[in-house]
Amino acid sequence: MNPPVKEGSGRCDAIAGCVVIPVFNHARTVAEVVKGSHAFATTVLVCDDGSTDGSGDRAREAGAEVLTHPVNQGKGAALRTLFDEAVKRGFRYAVCLDADGQHLPDDIARLVEAAARQPGALVVGSRDLVAAGAPASSQFGRKFSNFWVWFESGAKVDDSQCGFRAYPLPETQRLAGSLQRYDFEVEVLLRAAWAGVPIASTPIGVLYPEDRVTHFRPFLDNARISLLNLFTCLKLLLPVPLAPMLHVKPHRPGLSLEALRRWAWLGGPGPLWRLAASMLALLGGWGVLAAAATGAGALPSLLAVWLTSALATRGLSSPVQALAAGALGLGFGLVEWRLRKRLVARADQASPRAWTGRTRGGVLGNAIMVIAVRVFGATLAYLILYPVAFYFTFAAPEGRRAVRQYFDRLLGPTTAFEAWKRTYLLMLWFARGLVDRLVLGAQGREAFSFTEDGVHHILQTSHSGKGSLLLTAHVGNYDLAGGLLDGRLGCQMSVVAFQNEAEAIRRLLDKRMGPQLHVLQVGNTELGGLDILRALRAGHMVAMQGDRSVDERAARVPFLGSLAPFPIGPFFLAAISGVPVISTFCLQVGPRRYEMVANPPRVYHFEKGRSRDAQLEEWVADYARQVEAICRRYPYQWFNFFDFWAPGPLAPPKKPTNEAAA
Repeated sequence: MNPPVKEGSGRCDAIAGCVVIPVFNHARTVAEVVKGSHAFATTVLVCDDGSTDGSGDRAREAGAEVLTHPVNQGKGAALRTLFDEAVKRGFRYAVCLDADGQHLPDDIARLVEAAARQPGALVVGSRDLVAAGAPASSQFGRKFSNFWVWFESGAKVDDSQCGFRAYPLPETQRLAGSLQRYDFEVEVLLRAAWAGVPIASTPIGVLYPEDRVTHFRPFLDNARISLLNLFTCLKLLLPVPLAPMLHVKPHRPGLSLEALRRWAWLGGPGPLWRLAASMLALLGGWGVLAAAATGAGALPSLLAVWLTSALATRGLSSPVQALAAGALGLGFGLVEWRLRKRLVARADQASPRAWTGRTRGGVLGNAIMVIAVRVFGATLAYLILYPVAFYFTFAAPEGRRAVRQYFDRLLGPTTAFEAWKRTYLLMLWFARGLVDRLVLGAQGREAFSFTEDGVHHILQTSHSGKGSLLLTAHVGNYDLAGGLLDGRLGCQMSVVAFQNEAEAIRRLLDKRMGPQLHVLQVGNTELGGLDILRALRAGHMVAMQGDRSVDERAARVPFLGSLAPFPIGPFFLAAISGVPVISTFCLQVGPRRYEMVANPPRVYHFEKGRSRDAQLEEWVADYARQVEAICRRYPYQWFNFFDFWAPGPLAPPKKPTNEAAA
């Protein structure tokens, strides 16, 4: 019997994943690897790549579902077969580990958590070879391989030779090249980096027993990898496509061969870069060199040189040549921009970007606004917002697409100009809310006027001597409401925040504005729920958003006409702790004017004899209706700048349980 799947953020179900294991003559070790993997995954797929020692039978007896190659085709071919099967079964990720026992199945949790933090990333394990007593040749081989991967792709990978990886299946299926053996793993890394797929590393353990069976042939397989590196470098010297573009990569100089190629040879994409390259071509050879040095690109500049030379032989004047070169560059750039936009949109549909807790702006942007508010006052800060909102309307394409999707659902589709206008206004309202937080710290609550509807529910609950949960959303400006409540509550307030830039920004605000509210920092794992539960049981009033998860579990409920994932965590914590929940929102109604709304407290209890999942879904759906009502009243105050309706990892289906016994 398989061991029970472990609970927690490390289970493969959290990223809609399975475990895949290629095997070739590892009958002695594969069963233990399969059993260990089953503790973290409900599905373990094994590809028996032509084994002659019964490896497939051992894996099947251990609980794996086995695919078979009649003859040995190589590790890369086995992985392709496993990925194809995982995609057919609807999996989003495939966590791959070796069958020889060198990888520890317990480390599956590390890769899953890394993939959950950065959805769509290719996660590579990083082995501690020194601690494992690996031979010096292996340690040198890894450093050597890491260098070549960086030189050829610009990606810094801690352990490019490690086969313990979490592969994002939609991206991998589009990136897989033609190689069949160990060089397949290096090829996938290179193509992923070229395509703009994020590559993450996470530390793992490794074992090197003396009797370990390996099928890596040092001379032949190293020769294959060396040939791959040679042909890759030659390919990088030519302006040929390297991989399908899945995500836009920033255009910046670098020392890797791939970065030099993109900067000097190909140049920046888009109309303005292509126009610049064409204009520099009018200077002849020196212009081509200038285009390469400035990132406009030697290749588009050479094309413009060819065009102007052809026009000159026909006796056309220099102004006509300049106009033709400019038209060529601008037209080529527009076509390229449109094509890139379609490719990225199609890639996003195949693998939508979920929210990861990251924000834009960071510490420097907040520091500038803090100084502006303190030195020049709120009026100038508000004026600065107009060009800032205009900039982010163009500079944040993913956020812009998400905002348009939101408005299309809320207000209905419209023209391109009207869609842009909606996005700009929402960005402006969002920026005003950020400045108001700084004004509160600099000038106090006297700088604002508030109307209150139901706030007495919050105040009375805070004096009850028990913990409570304030449930809000990324609608309006509830951070400002925290300042309004400060000093009026009868208990400690704690605010839940995600771990990323939040700590650095909080240190900045504390330094500039004085101490802020107590912050409970949690990651995107279920461990964050434990910190919240402790605070509730200590009598704190905990404020958190109910539209982003503190763990991977969510329920899909109706929201603006479609099913959207809302976290079940807040309601689960409230039910098991017995604390009341107050849904509340703070909405901006004018310049430094706000309306604060709070609903009566509600206590949630699991009813015996009913599915807990069904009860949680009911509670979440009721909360989603409240958020939708607020959005319809204040359409420009919804601030989730990602695809909120994207399919993502939900809670795994529960096995039937005896609720009464539980």
